[in-house]
Amino acid sequence: MARLVLMTLAALLVALLPGVSHADVPGVLGTEGNLVREEEPRQDGIRHMDTKAMIAALEAVNANTYVYPMAGDNVHWEDLREEFLPAAAKAGIEVWVMVYAPSQQTCCVSRPYRHDYVAWSRELATLSKSHPNLVAWTVDDYAHDLSTFTPAYVGQMRAAAKAVNPAFKFVPTVYYSQFTDRFVADQVPLLDGVIFPFRDSPHRDTSWTWSLSYQVKQLARRLPGKEIHLMPYAHPLSHAEQKPTVAYVGTVTERALGHVRAGELAGVIQYKLPLVPRDANWTRPAADDLSRTGDGRLSFVVESRTVTKADMWCGAERTVRPASGAARRTVAFWHRDTRGSESPAGYHQKQLLADGKVVWRRDVAADAKGTWAKVTVDLTAALAGRSSAKLQWRLAELKGVTNYSVDASVDDITLTGIEMSDPGVENAATWTAGLSRDGGPVYCSAQVYHENYGADLRRRLAALYGG
Repeated sequence: MARLVLMTLAALLVALLPGVSHADVPGVLGTEGNLVREEEPRQDGIRHMDTKAMIAALEAVNANTYVYPMAGDNVHWEDLREEFLPAAAKAGIEVWVMVYAPSQQTCCVSRPYRHDYVAWSRELATLSKSHPNLVAWTVDDYAHDLSTFTPAYVGQMRAAAKAVNPAFKFVPTVYYSQFTDRFVADQVPLLDGVIFPFRDSPHRDTSWTWSLSYQVKQLARRLPGKEIHLMPYAHPLSHAEQKPTVAYVGTVTERALGHVRAGELAGVIQYKLPLVPRDANWTRPAADDLSRTGDGRLSFVVESRTVTKADMWCGAERTVRPASGAARRTVAFWHRDTRGSESPAGYHQKQLLADGKVVWRRDVAADAKGTWAKVTVDLTAALAGRSSAKLQWRLAELKGVTNYSVDASVDDITLTGIEMSDPGVENAATWTAGLSRDGGPVYCSAQVYHENYGADLRRRLAALYGG
């Protein structure tokens, strides 16, 4: 018996050590935004929040937290207090409230307290006393308005909340590039934590995920003792070339949960996860499917208003195996891009490399805009005597640009005398491990279209959140 007690104590002590995985402590697993209104108005003529549908959707995704946006009229505030908080408590869901910053007033003003953030602090803390599942609040785009949120003013906000409920937390939304030394020194001591939206800073996309771990570890090092909640974009990111895919959101979430288990993040909060089928982002229009056949393609992108330099590139590499006894070995594939002969040549070039050597190249201005073209490349000599080789499809910069966007595609790869899995690019996971880039703003990904985006993504996140 004594030995069992000692073993139990030892296990508890190990679980408390920094960096040890806490698999049984999931942290915050949630989503923000996408309030759902009822389909028909009530007797007061108002379409109130559809609390029943929202709670059911949050339970379906195994979320334990919802960030409720004060997105407009006063009904948001009334429905939060009178309906959503009690229902969420019954479902075991904690609630945060999101309030808009002054710079967002052209689209959104939170009511009833508008830009009086001391009042928001006090009143939300007061509400949390009668509804203990209201545990925190955030200001969206907080660091865009530091002229409002001065250390002195945030100190007043903090004092107003802590005087009512010392446990009530302020966790504003701050982008990676905004964590300057001055911000960390002046602001962070006044905060209980931050929501950190991940968008591949200093670039802006919802395709590339490799910078995530570096950024998380940097923030964990610079913000010791503060809660950091990573926010994947489940909703399209403004000014980004591509919409997030199920594979992208799933990958970001899975990696973030690894950092939660390592103690470097406190949780994961999706940005505007579609909650119900009547959400505009629940399904994706057929126009979003840019593959030639099936649902997937390789995509190579330079965004508009993006500065590149010569020799930057992004590539998708796969290991292939020449079939023994084959007299001829070829690779054929279809390619297209969003440029054409009216665009200037000599800047973006599509390429195929075999073991690091360019064996095919084509300028994005060489073919008609948006038209699929097929090419066949003979690799018989290049692969002679080889038991394996590496093929890489790439977009490379011949000259730097400042505002010359392009999205180049590759699909329907056909191999003769060569073996390679998923030549139709239907499984993003098969291709993701082989993606690499040099220089940053040129990026690439396997884009797999999901018509039923909301349902498919919810199943993926439910498995991750429930795991």
